[in-house]
Amino acid sequence: MNNSSLYDSLREGDIDSCYRFADKASQGREELVSYLNTMLHFSVSINWDNEIVEHPVVVINSIKNILSDNLKKPSKPLLYFCAKILNNSKIRDDNKYLDQIKNNSTRSSIFVGDLEDAIQSNDWKNTKLFAGEIYLASDRSRAVIDTIVDIGLQNIEINGVFIFHLLRAFHFKQEKSQIWSYACCLISMLKLRSIPEPHSRKNIEPDDIFDHIVCHNNLDLLIKYMAVYRIWDGEYVRQNSYNREISNWLSNKKSLNNSTKINEPIELENDIGMNYIEIAEKIIAQEQVSRTTAKITLLEAIRHINKIKPDKNLSYFTSRLIR
Repeated sequence: MNNSSLYDSLREGDIDSCYRFADKASQGREELVSYLNTMLHFSVSINWDNEIVEHPVVVINSIKNILSDNLKKPSKPLLYFCAKILNNSKIRDDNKYLDQIKNNSTRSSIFVGDLEDAIQSNDWKNTKLFAGEIYLASDRSRAVIDTIVDIGLQNIEINGVFIFHLLRAFHFKQEKSQIWSYACCLISMLKLRSIPEPHSRKNIEPDDIFDHIVCHNNLDLLIKYMAVYRIWDGEYVRQNSYNREISNWLSNKKSLNNSTKINEPIELENDIGMNYIEIAEKIIAQEQVSRTTAKITLLEAIRHINKIKPDKNLSYFTSRLIR
């Protein structure tokens, strides 16, 4: 069995075959890496028309991160769940569009500025055309991803969480053959909302308001904050531009009032601690698929906070997940 066979099984809706791949992935090592990489690639290839925060790449990448807590014995329920939510999804034919560009394009040169202008003006037809031409002219480099992300972060409130998870999904293996699928996924999601003008840089960093964010009873805000927190130190080619937009978003959040502040930690009746794999398994066992994405995404954000700030009491947030 190979990657393409798993991809085909997902596309054809052969869930039993997908589960067999999951069984092999549960042995860990290369089988696990191959399984997760295919799941991530398939997720960005889906012709998704629902809310951007519910995009499959968000939950699949979150599960990938949670699975890393036990690589010797990966969780079968989580591996099965990945296959379940992707199985039989409709996917785009991204390579067909590239072939059309190669056969029909008459432009002698294409510039990144053309792509940036098209995105900024919400000209999505030319955005995809220019992205394809740049991708082909640049020996299929990831430059198109970096360019699209750069402008997409001008709307962090809507795009931030999705962009973070897509970037981390691509970084997992960084296969050149998959770059165009990731670029097309970005375009298909960003075009759902108008792109605002670039924002001015502010003198603020994520750590400056860490406690301010975490102590609020705002789960959605916490997810967004932890997404940009991790993009901030990502060492991306366009890091300076990414951080300009993040700093502006952070400055707006700094003014939040304390009316929803959490004053005391709570006691959980069935506290299962910080075993994030167990919590994730409980979530997918209890919740409908439509409600799972937000909870798994929140769990993954909480997990990262516990890694970098282990002194923080996060029982309030985990209690919202396992009731």
